[in-house]
Parts: sequence; structure tokens; C-alpha cells
Amino acid sequence: MSDFLKDFILGLTYSAIGISSALPVVWANFSGTANMTLAPLSAINIVATLGVLVTYTSTFGQYGVRDFFICSLIAFFFHIGRLSVYLEKEDKRFRVLFLSMGFTKREYVTTYLLRRSTKRNIASILICWGIFTMVFVFNRISAGYELSKLSLGILLILLGFTSSLLDRND
Repeated sequence: MSDFLKDFILGLTYSAIGISSALPVVWANFSGTANMTLAPLSAINIVATLGVLVTYTSTFGQYGVRDFFICSLIAFFFHIGRLSVYLEKEDKRFRVLFLSMGFTKREYVTTYLLRRSTKRNIASILICWGIFTMVFVFNRISAGYELSKLSLGILLILLGFTSSLLDRND
């Protein structure tokens, strides 16, 4: 199997594992069955995720069992961050309207938020897949420049978290 195809399939696998584990957590939060806040996780954006992946894969690798769990965890947090930001905006805009029409919070989540977020979920899968594949191919191409990749990853992490904090509208 070619290396690019292996990276392509690994990226899709991590993205699918991340979204399938993030969706129940997000829906439990918005339906009211779990009492937790996802607001701190909204700081995880594309740039920060890219930085974490570049830093991790340049330091530790990408093909071991430990790397599988760490990359799946990175994908989980990426999807949680993207979905929580989007659903929080939708929830603030339409929750009062739906609840005033007699819907319960669970009905509101399943009938409205679930349908509105379908496109966002697909986009999140594709973006995460692209990020993972790009980082894996980048690591293969730039083998031997670990210090440069490490500094690039740290810079991307700082830029990602800084930009998410500056974009906040709270």
C-alpha cells in the first residue's frame, strides 16, 4: 500500500472516530441529560488542532498504538470544539422560540438542532480528515526537520488559541 493511501485512510479513520465519540457528548450536553459546559473547548479551532498534530507527530510519530489513541483524542476535541461553537450560537438564537411554542428541550434538540447540524457534521468530518492527511503527508515529506516542525507546531498552537480568544463574543 502506498504511503499516501495509508495516510489518507488514517486521516479518515481518526476523523470518523472523533466525530462518532464527540456527537453523543455534544448531544447529551444540549439535550440536558448531562450537566457540563463545553465553552472552554470552543477554543480548539483548526489552527490549534493543526499545531497540536504537527507538534505531536514531529515529536512522537504517527503509526503506533499510543499514537492511534492520541490522534483519536485530538480528533475528538477538534469535533467537540467545532460543534459546540456552532450549536451554542444556534441554541442562543432559537431555543426560546421553540420552548415558547410548547416543545420540550429534548424535542427541540432532536427536531431542530439535529437537522441544522447535519451539514456542519459532514463539514467537520471532511476538515478533520484533511488536517490529518495533510499533517501526515507533511511529516513524510519533511523528514529530518523535527526541530523546525516542532517550532512550527508550537507557533500554530499559540496562534490558534490566541485567535479563538480574540474572536470570542461573550
